[in-house]
Amino acid sequence: MAESTFTRVVPRRTIIKGAAWSVPVIAAAAAVPAYAASGGPAAQAHLSAQVGGSITADDNAKTATGTLNGGVVITNVKSGPWDTGALTGKYIGSGQWTSFVITKPDGQPFVQGETLVAGGVTWTVTQVVTDADGTWEIDFAGPSQSVSVDTIFSLPPAVFSGAWTGTPTTRNPVAGTVSVAAANINNGVSVSGAVSHP
Repeated sequence: MAESTFTRVVPRRTIIKGAAWSVPVIAAAAAVPAYAASGGPAAQAHLSAQVGGSITADDNAKTATGTLNGGVVITNVKSGPWDTGALTGKYIGSGQWTSFVITKPDGQPFVQGETLVAGGVTWTVTQVVTDADGTWEIDFAGPSQSVSVDTIFSLPPAVFSGAWTGTPTTRNPVAGTVSVAAANINNGVSVSGAVSHP
C-alpha cells in the first residue's frame, strides 16, 4: 500500500503530465475593469491552484481514497484594492478510474445549488457530474473578491474514493484534480493541479 501526503502550489502553466482527459474552457461574459484590460494590477497578478490533500492507494485491490483541499491562489498583487472577477473551482476525478465518489468530509453529497462558506467566500455548487462518460466533477462558483495583498481563497474541502483498471503510471495517474479560475486574472483561463498515484 502506497501513501502520499503533500500540499503544493502549482505554477499557472503547469499541465498535469499525460492526463487522459480534458476540461473544456468556457468563456464567460464578464465586465473587465479598464486597468485589467490595459495591463494594470489585475493583469500582472499570478493565478495558481492550491492543491492540498492526500491519496492512499492499494495497487493490489486497485482502489484509492483521498482528500482534497483546493484553493484559488493569487500572488503578485500590486496597487490594490482591485477585484478578482468571479471565482470558479472544480474537483475532478481524472485518470483510469472506473468508479469515483467525491463528497463533503462528513460523507454527505455535494448538492447542486447549495452554498458553502470556505476561505471567506460563499461558494455555490453549480454542477455535480457523476459518471458521465467516466467523468466525476464538482463545480463551485464564488463572487468577485477585493484584494490588496497576496491571497488564497480556499474551496470547500472534500474526500474521495475510487477504483481503477489497468496500471496507473506517472504519465497517466489516477488523480483527484483541482482546477480554479478568476475572471479578471490570466484572462479567466483556469489552472490546475492534483493529488495523484503514482
